[in-house]
Amino acid sequence: MDERLKVAMGLATEWHLGELRNYTTDVPYITHPTAVANLLAEISDSWELIAAGYLHDTLECPEEIRIQRERVILDLLGPVVLQLVKEVTNPSRMNDGSRAVRKAIDRQHLSKASPDGQSLRLADAIHNFSDLQQRSPAFALTYAGEKKLILPLTTQGSPVLHERLSQMIQNILDG
Repeated sequence: MDERLKVAMGLATEWHLGELRNYTTDVPYITHPTAVANLLAEISDSWELIAAGYLHDTLECPEEIRIQRERVILDLLGPVVLQLVKEVTNPSRMNDGSRAVRKAIDRQHLSKASPDGQSLRLADAIHNFSDLQQRSPAFALTYAGEKKLILPLTTQGSPVLHERLSQMIQNILDG
């Protein structure tokens, strides 16, 4: 494995230490960014994109921690990785309003993402869907409806990932 990817994986592991996947009691959170990075490695050989896959959820934290983490990412992995992570970091906060309002804010942010940023968002959603119906069937429907709304915003991302997510969404909504 590329040394830069080891650095990204190490940071993600450290920053997600002790966290568990939603709707589980024993699945370490790091399994998610690792799976996202692996999905990205299937469609790209860009170490920056794959590194961003490991780190994509690390900036959704309190402001003072976020600023420190941004500096670390910039210093160790450079501006491209930091930019990709920022492109997929949801800017909405709980006090912004209802879930629908927050997701609209997040979609507006996503609409400005680069093609690689769009691919990163697609890989994230694909892995989240991978076992969501088993973990929470009710939320899977809500999530599918929300992710259907990002499809028009991610057409410049990987066509393979876009089609895969489209099919997953359709399967849940039709099921």
